[in-house]
Amino acid sequence: MTIVSEAMDRRVVTVPLDATVDQAAALARCAGVDHLLVVDGEALAGILCTCDLRRAPPDDIVAECMTLPVLTIRADADVQEAAATLDECGLGCLPVVVGGLVLGLVGGPELERAGLGSHGSHGAQHGCSAHRHRAVSH
Repeated sequence: MTIVSEAMDRRVVTVPLDATVDQAAALARCAGVDHLLVVDGEALAGILCTCDLRRAPPDDIVAECMTLPVLTIRADADVQEAAATLDECGLGCLPVVVGGLVLGLVGGPELERAGLGSHGSHGAQHGCSAHRHRAVSH
C-alpha cells in the first residue's frame, strides 16, 4: 500500500487572496507548477489551476476565479482514496494536509508515478486532470 505522503509533490506554492490573475500566472510559470494554493494570511482560502488562470481576465483578483471549497486529503491516506476522490469530484489535485498544515499536493502525475495509471486525459501534458477543464468552455 502506498500512502499519499509517499507519492505527493512537496512543492507548495502559495499566492495571496488579493493577487491578480496575471501575478498568479507569472508565479506559476516561474515556479514550474500547475496548481497554486490561495491563502488569506496563513489560512488556505482556495486553489487555482493554470487552466483557471488562462480563462480569467488578467486584472481580476484570484479570489474571483479560485476553486472553493478546497477538498484536502490526509497524508496517511491510501493513494487509491486520493484517486477515487479526484475522479469522483472531477478535481486536478488535492492538497495534502496534517493538522491544518499543507505538506504537498497529489494529482494525476503523482498517482501515475505511484503506479495507478492515467488519471485524466491531459494531466501529464497540461498538469491538470480536472474533469471541469475537459468540458466545453462557458
